[in-house]
Amino acid sequence: MSVRWLIWAVCLAAGLAPMASGDILQITPFYGYRFSGGFEDSDTGAHLKLRDSPCWGGVFDVRLTQETQLEFYFSRQETELRQDEGPFASTALFDLDVDYYHLGGTYALTYGPWQPFVVGTLGATHLAPEPPGLDSLTRFSLGLGGGLRFFPTKHLGLYLAGRGLFTALEGDLAYRSESGDATLKINSDGFWQVELQAGLVFAF
Repeated sequence: MSVRWLIWAVCLAAGLAPMASGDILQITPFYGYRFSGGFEDSDTGAHLKLRDSPCWGGVFDVRLTQETQLEFYFSRQETELRQDEGPFASTALFDLDVDYYHLGGTYALTYGPWQPFVVGTLGATHLAPEPPGLDSLTRFSLGLGGGLRFFPTKHLGLYLAGRGLFTALEGDLAYRSESGDATLKINSDGFWQVELQAGLVFAF
């Protein structure tokens, strides 16, 4: 999935990006921390939540104008789905990888060594449970955020950003065991996560 998104983004940018002076491509590997994300078990009414944990990924930007960029964004969180048992206690149900594959754009509020920006993206969230026999799930998602790029040199910069990410679930979902029995039923229209990121920008 990620390769197809990347090829599509590069091909689109090649037709749109102006051949202006300055950097055209920016690659930004980042490390961060992701918060929030919750559901409800439709059988028991128990509150289920994703454990807050680190995340990592990368941003690939292609310049369209001096202020705007086409952006491909990938981020992975290796977390757990937990059952909330009160303000200070919860039980782990199973491990879960939460991946975002998004395409969108950024707008720089100023252009120079300091570049505050806003970003909006659309794409897919992939939920992959770790235990064998539990099916993975892919759903539509969107992201909004902003941050700052600082370039002490022409081709190397620092990156700080934050994003809010919403995934649409469209009602009841069931995770099933290898035997086919339902192990967990989720009743939710969607969930929000917040991600804080820091990284390096390599500009070409």
